[in-house]
Order: sequence, then C-alpha cells, then structure tokens
Amino acid sequence: MAARLRNSRATASIRARTSFCLLASVALGGCASTDSADDGAALSSVTASESAGPSGSAGNPSGTAPGGASSTSSSESGTPSPSGGSPVGGATTGNGGQASPSGGPSPSTPGGGLPSPSGGTGGNSAGGSSGGGENGAAGSSENSAGAGGRGGANVGDPPSAGGSPGSAGAGGSVSIDEPIDFPTCPDTTWKLVWGDDFDGPEGAAVDGSKWAYDSGPNWYNGELQDYTTGADNAFLDGSGNLVIEARREAREGRDYTSARLKTEGKHTFTYGRFEGRMKLPFGQGMWPAFWMLGGNSWPADGEIDIMENLGREPSIAHGTIHGPGYSGADGPGTAYTLPGGAVFSDDFHIFAIEWEPNEIRWYVDGEHYSTKTPSDIGGNRWVFDHPFFFIVNLAVGGEWPGNPDETTQFPQRLLVDYIRVCEQ
Repeated sequence: MAARLRNSRATASIRARTSFCLLASVALGGCASTDSADDGAALSSVTASESAGPSGSAGNPSGTAPGGASSTSSSESGTPSPSGGSPVGGATTGNGGQASPSGGPSPSTPGGGLPSPSGGTGGNSAGGSSGGGENGAAGSSENSAGAGGRGGANVGDPPSAGGSPGSAGAGGSVSIDEPIDFPTCPDTTWKLVWGDDFDGPEGAAVDGSKWAYDSGPNWYNGELQDYTTGADNAFLDGSGNLVIEARREAREGRDYTSARLKTEGKHTFTYGRFEGRMKLPFGQGMWPAFWMLGGNSWPADGEIDIMENLGREPSIAHGTIHGPGYSGADGPGTAYTLPGGAVFSDDFHIFAIEWEPNEIRWYVDGEHYSTKTPSDIGGNRWVFDHPFFFIVNLAVGGEWPGNPDETTQFPQRLLVDYIRVCEQ
C-alpha cells in the first residue's frame, strides 16, 4: 500500500469454485509450499459430509486410489498439513508500502496449508476412475469400470500404489452428505502451495501459524488508526470470511482502530499467482489494501500492490509497484474501473497478480488490466526477484485517501473470503 506523497502507494481467473458429481468418498493429499515440502495444501471441490517507517519500514510504515465395485449416482459441486485418505468404493475417486514497524529480515518458515486436490469423480457403473496422481493432479471421470489409480502423495514424492478395480483403497472413512465448495487454483497448470480460507468459529482470531500483526498508532502517510492485535479488529465471521473492521473509537491517542495482518516471519513467496477474494468497505477516508513487501528496507526491497482502493472511489482498484527510483507517487501503476457502475462494496471480487521473472500482471475478476516489466521503471533496478510477504489491512485516513468526514459511516468492514498462492 503506498502513499502518494512520500511512502509506499498504490487479481485472478474467475474464482475456481467448482461443484463435481461425486458418487462415493473423498480423501485429501499433500502439497508443498514455497518454504517447505509439507507447507501448503490445496482444497478440492468435493461432495462429502464433512512505507518508510521509523526503523527501516516502508510505505504504510495432503491419497489414496479408488477401488470398489459398487456405485451410486449422486448429484453434481509456518505448519505442515497431515496426509489422509479414504476407502473409495464404487464410482468415485478420492484424495487425493506498508511495512512492519521494525526493520530486519523476514525469515521464511514452513507453514500450514490447505489440502490439495488429487482425485476426480468416478463413473456411474462398477469400478472407480483413476485415482489421485502425483502433484495433486485431478483424477479422470469415467462412465464404465475404471482402473485403480496411483495414490496421491506430497508434491515431489513418488506416487504410491492405488487400489485395483473392484478393491477398496486405503484410508479413513468419509461419508456422503452435502456438497462442499472449496477453492482451487484457476486450472490444472497451477498447483496450490499456500492459502487461507478463514474457516473457524465466529469471533476467533486468525491462524497464528500463518499470520502476524503490525500494531500501534505510529503509522505514516497521515493515517489516523491504531492497529490492534488478536480478534479485536480482525476476526473470523464463522461463515468462512476474515473481517477487518475499522471503528471510530479512541485508543492510544487515535480516534479510530483497525487491523493490519502480514505473513512476515511466517511465509514468503517468490513468483506465482497471488489472489484474494474480497468485499471492500466504502466511504471517504477508507483505504483497504492487499499487497506484498520484499523486506523492511523500503523502497530498495520492493513493494507490489495487488489491490488498493480509496473509499471515495468505490469502483476503482489500483495496482502498482514500488522500488528504488520509482516509489511513492512515481511507482508505475494502473487503475481498473468496474464496468456498469458497479462498486466493490456491493459484492466479492477477485484481485490477483501473476508474478514471473521480469513481469507482473494484474487482474480483477479474471480480467487482465495491467502488466509491468523492467521497461516500465525508467532504467532503475528491478527488485522483484526475491521472496515477498503478504499484507492485508484497512487504513483510515491518510494523505492519499484523505480523512473521514461527516458522510463516512462506521464501522467499516473489509471481508476476505480467501487468499491463495499458486505455482506452475
């Protein structure tokens, strides 16, 4: 997130939430993260029951293969995660910038992830289809007896043997019930290596193995909030969303409170697809941001703003980069405007970047709207070639958005359905 004056300022195919027709059980397989072979895990769609700051800161200072002979048709949907599986009988297959206030390195450590999709749907007659393959590849769907597939394993591990036709695969039991809609990567060319769906009880704090906090009132860019920790201003809503809530309340000499979460010290990433599905707040002085920092020496370490929005411009999202010689208001950026007069506070939207060596592309709801390369930084040094960490926050006021006024309603909420990292 970047300031227009002196500090940091200012994706992605349509969300792949797919419903499959599963006729029996499902299991989960492992997926490796950027920082550890056991780091992340993906989620399959299945039917189952189950800125420069005061001290070196920048900007805004886990299968089994199928088996079984009977089938039943149904209707269509840092901490390592455990591997698991299920017996698969019949026709289904299973398994499968704002910188921190203090300077210093951002170590990368293994972290928890989400289960990876490695199984597909089975057929409508005896036998299962091909089971979860290595690297989390989806199994195929067949309408006749299928051969036992290879068991899904952690990414990079050799596949284990799957069940033979008409025999049960190994694992724990899973029963059929309601469709469960889980996010996956955009298509099979990507694999999910880290993410958070913010599932948990209402009022709970975020997963401490994935997220840390920046806290306090000492923020720059003229911002007005005091950032809190724990579940005070950042909590789960019990429906699969993270809520970051800005309130008009006095704390530590400030008139507003809010929250700023980061993966610094938990997870860092270099290259891939980075996306979040979010519903933004609105109103004068609101400044939600979803961005990344390459360290605490800003702008030398770089900043990537995946999304910034000014509450007074409810239909516009900004995507920007900042680095040495092209920071603050000089950071190359592009604005995206929602079509048809829609506003970001009315519904969830997907903000994403695809980051490769020497190129970063920005997306909103699958629409590619900006590309930045070394040719866009005026001969300055391209610094987007090393690990970065996430930040998601809701600032109140500041030199770029301006301060709240009598039209601004409180509390305001930034809702985050998920954040994920995919690699090719």
